[in-house]
Amino acid sequence: MNIKKISLIVLLCIVSVNVHAIEYQTNNWKFQIDGDGMVGFLEPKKEKPIFINDWDIKGQVSYYFNRTQRIGAVYSIDADCVEDKEYVHDAFVLLEDRNLGRAELGLTHSIARKMGLGLPDVGYLRINDKSILYKKLDLKQVLISDTTATTGHESLRLNLATNYTDYGQYGFSVAGGGDDYDYALDTALKLKQPYGKLKAAYSLAISYMAKPHGYEENSYSPSVTADWRGQIATGINLQYNSFVIGTSARLIYDKDPITKTADGLVLGSGVSYDFLQSSVSFNYLFSDTKVWSHHDKITNEKLDGDYLHTFLASFRYKYAKYTSVFMSAGVTDATPFFAVGIKAGF
Repeated sequence: MNIKKISLIVLLCIVSVNVHAIEYQTNNWKFQIDGDGMVGFLEPKKEKPIFINDWDIKGQVSYYFNRTQRIGAVYSIDADCVEDKEYVHDAFVLLEDRNLGRAELGLTHSIARKMGLGLPDVGYLRINDKSILYKKLDLKQVLISDTTATTGHESLRLNLATNYTDYGQYGFSVAGGGDDYDYALDTALKLKQPYGKLKAAYSLAISYMAKPHGYEENSYSPSVTADWRGQIATGINLQYNSFVIGTSARLIYDKDPITKTADGLVLGSGVSYDFLQSSVSFNYLFSDTKVWSHHDKITNEKLDGDYLHTFLASFRYKYAKYTSVFMSAGVTDATPFFAVGIKAGF
């Protein structure tokens, strides 16, 4: 069964259920399953529409010692994993104390990824994650597709994070034991000002990856082999009534890479507005690679940077509590595109 059939089946199941999570609780135990699915079409350059899909399902079991402390386990899978012939997105155990913080151990994203602030996009082309847009457009440029730092989710990782208060949160990650790098260290800080008419959130993340060897961030990014990779990511979100304004950036540096250069920077900014059951957003992304490497280290040939501008406008209409339709349109340099689809969650 191919990914298109799987996605359609998942979405039909979600639409037929259309309730907020499936939960069962008895004594101190709680079991929960939730997820969502999206299907639609993307039309580049007025060519034949391309089928697009996205879905994820997460299961969680928790044992509560009391009202503030619990231990649990999480497993999730999504469309991107299945397309890459992987069948785990998250698989970890957790220990949580609402007064102190949370610890996670297993396969999952780093604290830098989880606490990062992306752009205020209301469409479902995943411009804040592994982009459906760039994957389907099959662009020739090397690009950094999103503004939050990542070291993947395939290595054994320990995440530690303080309790989220009204003012902020701090976290730390260490990962290793995978095939893509020796180890990775990540730290992140998120601050917020949640009171008053103007609400604000700020994030800062620093990541270090030791000896990446064949590490591939996305299916459309070249694999990286280098002495080490360093990343810095930052973001600001401002909310005033129904307006959200976001700006974020990510910088990647690879020390002495011996493969196709994939480091550089990406900058993004955007705004969204909610009215009644509808939302609109406008976002801009600029990616530039080979910022640090101007000559090939073997041939001494001059390297020209790959840069890409992306403009994206999205509209979303929520016609049921957990079901929405969306339209997105934009251009990546000389490639205009239009997308439409439906998304439902439970």
